[in-house]
Amino acid sequence: MDTAKDSDVENENGNESEIALDGDESAPYEYGDIIVTQSTQRINNRRNTDANASGASTAELIAERKQKAQDELDAAKEKYEQAEQKLNQCNTALDEAKAGRDQLQNEYDSAKAKLDEANRNYDESQKENYNKGMLGFFESVGDQMGVDTLVGSDLISLVNFADPADAASLECMKKSVDYLKFVNQVRVAEGMPEIRVSCKLMALAALNNDLYAADSNNSNGTGLDEDLAIGFDDPFTIWYYDEKDSQGGNYLSLINEAHKGAGFGFSHKKGNVHNVLFCDEGYDAGNLVSVKDFANKFNSYYSSAIKGKSTEAAEDQFNRVSSALEAAKQNVSDRVASAQAASTAFGSAKTIYEQKLNAVKAFEK
Repeated sequence: MDTAKDSDVENENGNESEIALDGDESAPYEYGDIIVTQSTQRINNRRNTDANASGASTAELIAERKQKAQDELDAAKEKYEQAEQKLNQCNTALDEAKAGRDQLQNEYDSAKAKLDEANRNYDESQKENYNKGMLGFFESVGDQMGVDTLVGSDLISLVNFADPADAASLECMKKSVDYLKFVNQVRVAEGMPEIRVSCKLMALAALNNDLYAADSNNSNGTGLDEDLAIGFDDPFTIWYYDEKDSQGGNYLSLINEAHKGAGFGFSHKKGNVHNVLFCDEGYDAGNLVSVKDFANKFNSYYSSAIKGKSTEAAEDQFNRVSSALEAAKQNVSDRVASAQAASTAFGSAKTIYEQKLNAVKAFEK
C-alpha cells in the first residue's frame, strides 16, 4: 500500500494539516497510525452534527415535559381544592342535619311523655267538666250570678269553653288567676290594699277578652275601669314597668286605692290578649272573695277537670313530631352518604395531586 510521506502530513512548521483527497472518496490515507477514508470522516462529522442537534432537542423535550407536568399539577390542584371544598360543605351539612335531628329527638321525647301522661290521667267522667270551662267552675261553686253573667251575655256566641286558647276555658282561666295574684303583689308593693275577685267580674273580663280577640277595635262596654294589653307576653311590662315613672293610666288603675274588686281575662286565639276590669265600692260585683280563696277553689276544681281534657291534641303533636323526626333521620342518612362520597372523591383527588406534585419536583433535582 502506498503511504503518504511525513512531509505531506506536516507543514513547514511541523503542524498537522488537512489532506485533500482526489478521485475515489473511499480512497484511504494514513493519519499517524490510523488509516482514514473520506467516508469515515464524513460519517464522523455527521455524527458530531447529529449529536449537537440531538442535544438541543433533548433540552426542548425536557422543557416541554416539565411544562406539561406543571399544567397537570395545576389541574390536579384545582380539582383537589374543589374536592376539599365539597367535602367541607358536606360535613357542615351533616353537622346541621344531626343538630336538627337531635333537637327533634328532644321534642319527640317531650311529646311522647306528655301523651303518655295524658293517656294515664284521662278520665272520661271529667270530660264534660273540662269542656264546660269557666261555666263548669261557676256551677261547681254554686255562683249563679257568675253563670247568668256568662250565658246571658250578648257576647256568649264568641265563647268556646272547650278551646284552651279561649279566655273562658279552664286553661286560660288558670293563667288569669295567677295574673290576679301579681296584681295584688304590685298593689301591696305600692302600699295599696289587695283587691278581691268574684265570678261575675271574671265572667265580664273573659267576655270582654273574647270581644277584643275577635276584633281589637272593639271597646269596653261594661262601664268599669279596664287595663288592656294586646300582643304582649307580659301585660305588666306596659301596665306597670313602662308607666310607673310617667304615672300612666294603666299604672294608676293598678294601684287605685278606690278599686275593691277585679276580674282578669287572658286568651291567645290570634295572639295574646290580656285585660283586667276593676270595680269600686258600691258596684254589685256579686260574691267578692280574696284572690287566695278563689285560687284555692279553682285549682281544686281544675286538678280534677283537667283529667277530662281530650288526648287528641297530645296525639296530634306527637304524630307531627314523629313525622318530622323520621324526616330528619332520613336527612342525616342522606347527608352521611353525600359526605362519604365527597370523602372518597377528596381522597382520590389528593392522591392524584400528590403524584403530579412529585412529578414536577422530579424535574427540579
